[in-house]
Amino acid sequence: MSKMAISLAGAIILIAGAGLLAMTGASRGQSDGARAGDPALGSHVADAKCAECHGADCNSSESQFPKLAGQSPAYLYRQLWAFRNGTRRSDIMAPIAADLGDADMANASSFYGKQSRKADAVKDQRLAAIGERIFFAGMPACAMCHRASGQRGMPVTGMMGGGMMERMPMMGMMADAPNLNGQHTAYIVDQLDRFASGARPSSTMMGRIAAALSEADKRAVAEYLSGLR
Repeated sequence: MSKMAISLAGAIILIAGAGLLAMTGASRGQSDGARAGDPALGSHVADAKCAECHGADCNSSESQFPKLAGQSPAYLYRQLWAFRNGTRRSDIMAPIAADLGDADMANASSFYGKQSRKADAVKDQRLAAIGERIFFAGMPACAMCHRASGQRGMPVTGMMGGGMMERMPMMGMMADAPNLNGQHTAYIVDQLDRFASGARPSSTMMGRIAAALSEADKRAVAEYLSGLR
């Protein structure tokens, strides 16, 4: 096995371990609650509590607010739970989440998961091409957790051999990782900066990955992702 494949295997195992820890206990319960949400009821919560910032069509028009359309319900539920208990800090989101019960959060998360996200127009094709290479071939590759429908297959998969990727226990974590396709470039960069600085301390793995990216790399990856459907 090549040195690159060995390094990749190590990165996968490390991420898998972090994902398994994250999905135990309360986190697993949060995911289960999100899957039980009622999107019809969630639409009322979204209209009343979320649409002003995140858009009536669930695609925010201002880059400081993320697009929630098409997002993983399990991921959204966990973030709302984190805003409510203070694990993830936000002066805007904390009071909103505090007014939501578990059922409200599950319903809203389920509603957003069924909406269609609109991709942004790529402003710099050269930068996006650099971002694509980082996304798929970085060490570790972003695509190991954030792979979504519409993206090409991972070029590193063949190095693992024998369907190793499919057998890895990290698959459950991948299913709950956020969908970054079509997200605002500025928002992605801002969140990477927050992970790198420790302002979002909930993910040690993301902190390490973001800290290893240069500012140019962050912008390149964000530019690539913003144009994906």
